[in-house]
Amino acid sequence: MQTNDQRYSNEVFQTVQAMVEDQQAGKYKTICKKAGSLVRNLGLMQALAFMKARGQRDSEVHHHTLLDHLRTELINLGCIPAGTTDLPDHIRTVSLSSYMIHTRQVLLLLNWHKRLADTLISQEE
Repeated sequence: MQTNDQRYSNEVFQTVQAMVEDQQAGKYKTICKKAGSLVRNLGLMQALAFMKARGQRDSEVHHHTLLDHLRTELINLGCIPAGTTDLPDHIRTVSLSSYMIHTRQVLLLLNWHKRLADTLISQEE
């Protein structure tokens, strides 16, 4: 039996490892380092909306990549329904208690993204 931290780290490790050779790896590493602060300062919904909006720019696609990775990880961990295609839309419709739980889950994932991106990705922005 694994702890939540082990489950989260295993899930994120696979995701970040797949980004190591990507040409956007340096920018991805930067957003991974900043995303936890965004959630803490703005709140989960605002941070996700920011990533979604910024990710629509061609030069800022790494924002959308991280948002998609979070959605996939939350689905794989059983935190959100498998049919979820848009994470901000899903979060916007949940109850307050679910919103608080999802905030904690996303912060845990982002903590692992930050740690693993810093360790595995040598490329800088």
